[in-house]
Amino acid sequence: MQILRIQPNLASNASINLKSNKNVKKNDFAPMGQNTEMKLPVGNVYGAKISFTAAQREHRQTVPDIDFEYYKMMTPTAKKRIKKKYMNFSTDKAVNQDELVDQKYKYLPLRDEKNMEDFIKISKIYSKYKDQPIICLGRSPKWFLNAALWMKDGIDDYKFVAFSKFWHRPDPIEGYRRMPFCAPKPQEESAYRNYLRRIEASPLHIVKHFEETGKKTVITDYICSGKGACSFLDVMSRYADDLGITERFSKSIQIVGIGSLEYMADLQKSDGAVSDPEVFMPEKLQPYRKNVEQRFYDMPYGVFEEMLLNQNTNECRSTFYPHDAWTIYRPDKFKTGLIKDLKKVEDVKLKLGADFGKKTVSSFAPAMRDFRNLLNFRILNALDERGLLKAVHRTRI
Repeated sequence: MQILRIQPNLASNASINLKSNKNVKKNDFAPMGQNTEMKLPVGNVYGAKISFTAAQREHRQTVPDIDFEYYKMMTPTAKKRIKKKYMNFSTDKAVNQDELVDQKYKYLPLRDEKNMEDFIKISKIYSKYKDQPIICLGRSPKWFLNAALWMKDGIDDYKFVAFSKFWHRPDPIEGYRRMPFCAPKPQEESAYRNYLRRIEASPLHIVKHFEETGKKTVITDYICSGKGACSFLDVMSRYADDLGITERFSKSIQIVGIGSLEYMADLQKSDGAVSDPEVFMPEKLQPYRKNVEQRFYDMPYGVFEEMLLNQNTNECRSTFYPHDAWTIYRPDKFKTGLIKDLKKVEDVKLKLGADFGKKTVSSFAPAMRDFRNLLNFRILNALDERGLLKAVHRTRI
């Protein structure tokens, strides 16, 4: 069995030189992977027409990692090919559709130009807050914030704060109630405080910035019931209370929520108007709730469904960090990708040993990587075609 190894060269997109093979043409993208191997039957040569059965075909990441800088270097031909791949994603046999997290949405979002226009309109909202620190709470607003990062007159930066699950529930009498049995344990809360200090998103950092500059920190999240944001503020306010700065903290933040009123009306089975949702203030912040300004921005249901209900869109930007993982790993040091079974996280921790926290582990399947990179391309290309793309932007690692 002959084995032909093709070494990729993503940086230059140069043609692949295979000695005497004159049939090889310059490609826009080199094959993915560190050591891409093609096994050829004996008697065949590279360039011959060979068909592989589904069982023989190994599924790999089929497009490169496309960020702002990579997009800027792409040739018109490369863009045309990737755009075609984007449109045909759900029927692409090179992509293992079974690897997608959400089997209901095998197509990529924002194919419809009206939905793209609405997506850009929501992303532009963050430009209003470009001079303020922005905290992206969890993964939901990340696509909108990334678009705002890439567009002219958009934001210059934002801080991602990993946070998953909630322990506050609606209560007909109290409004909201903290459920102690599913709230963080003291050691978990202590670990999360360490995380907030490391990424400079603690109440002390927020208060210090406000008192030095007069600019409040924007905390943005997808808001429907507000349970998640309320639980996050519970952690923050308990931390602030221990520092003796709860009132000062309340004056240093504001909430910017995004969501869909149409979706909320469907949930509530309401035929009438639905009021803008608000984040209920947890116990420590209740006396200072009037200090916390809240704004909600509605989006059409089409964009909401594709960008927030579609779990593929969410998961390919995922950092899973519920409170029972706070003592296990550091999201600023150790990426979990789609590992949602905490036992698996523990297994990885044991395998890495002393290197835990130093190495990056991602469990994204090739199909999910393709999904993320093709959606990156679609947004960058849409901004570019509308003359909204920045000339220069440095992608954060």
